[in-house]
Amino acid sequence: MVWRGLYHFNHAYKTGQATEPVAYLAAPENRDLGVVKTVRKPLKKLDFNPYFYALSGTS
Repeated sequence: MVWRGLYHFNHAYKTGQATEPVAYLAAPENRDLGVVKTVRKPLKKLDFNPYFYALSGTS
């Protein structure tokens, strides 16, 4: 994704819209380039107890 982002930065640099590649790629308006990934939610802890134990409240 960085190579594709650098292509877009090069075009913006030539037109005078950007001067810093890191600032350009990390800018909120350039999220569609996909260089900076979003923080994902942590995985939920799996419960391996049988369904019966979960309903009755006993372990």
